[in-house]
Amino acid sequence: MHGTVPWFKDFQTRRTRPVITMAAVDRFYLLYREISRSCNFYIEALAIVGAWYTVRKCISLVFDTYSMLRLHLIPKLGGEIDLVKQYGKWAVVTGSTNGIGKAYAEELAKRHVNVILISRNKEKLEAVSRSISETYKVETDFIVADFSKGREPYTAIKKALKDREIGILVNNVGMFYPYPDYFTNVSEDVLWDMININIASANMMTHIVLPGMVEKKKGAIVNVSSASCCQPTPMLTIYGASKNM
Repeated sequence: MHGTVPWFKDFQTRRTRPVITMAAVDRFYLLYREISRSCNFYIEALAIVGAWYTVRKCISLVFDTYSMLRLHLIPKLGGEIDLVKQYGKWAVVTGSTNGIGKAYAEELAKRHVNVILISRNKEKLEAVSRSISETYKVETDFIVADFSKGREPYTAIKKALKDREIGILVNNVGMFYPYPDYFTNVSEDVLWDMININIASANMMTHIVLPGMVEKKKGAIVNVSSASCCQPTPMLTIYGASKNM
């Protein structure tokens, strides 16, 4: 009678097991709830950051879409723009014997704009001028000028452009490094050439043609820059700094 009946002992064991299990579940739930409660602030902060990022990206997408439509679709809906009527009879393109400058000159001539080419190589100027004139049936002219010579070339340029109705100026001429190098190793001659060609030329050419545009109340000036001006360019520092026009 003093001992425990075996079946009663087994019954007690089976009754206590679910209680222990439920207690463990309760503890886990309480722990989870406390952790969630303590993390609510961080979750809300992350949600705000995520919402701000999403809104910013959506706004950027809207502006990019509008820019794309404005540049590529809307002009075509209204027909091709008459550049001569909108800006003037003549366009001036610097650094126009090859690359981007030549492409600008050809595209302008294709739109029936007469083109004045400016570069330092007379033979190339003659060849490009003749080619554009024959291909697109427009008037062309050229001016031989070395923009690395400081103030020297602008007197002749100003004289040659005096009686022309300049409606478009493309400041394209530029000078790149002979090879990447540390700033301290770049010679003074190269520094001055890059400053005169990449910076002074755009300012001086604008100074020459802008008064006529202001007087006529029409005109366009295109400054050809470089992606190098938008990011660090180790060993190409002067080029990156000077091509931010």
